[in-house]
Amino acid sequence: MRDGVIQAPHVAVSIFGKGLNRHLYTRVYFDDEEANKSDPVLNSIPEDLRSKLIAKEIEPDCYEISIRLQGEGESVFFDV
Repeated sequence: MRDGVIQAPHVAVSIFGKGLNRHLYTRVYFDDEEANKSDPVLNSIPEDLRSKLIAKEIEPDCYEISIRLQGEGESVFFDV
């Protein structure tokens, strides 16, 4: 819950590895989730970038998303 609003189902992701001097934080939402429309965090992201946080269902109960650390199509990361 954030600001009294229930958030859409999502997976919180933290990435850290060689060459990164800080953790990167992002979220993965699910394309078939109706609650995405009212999620306060997802809706705080500019509309043209939201799709980078949404995994596509490729078969029943199986989702796919690409996380790109830099360059064209870079994923959305949060400052926490």
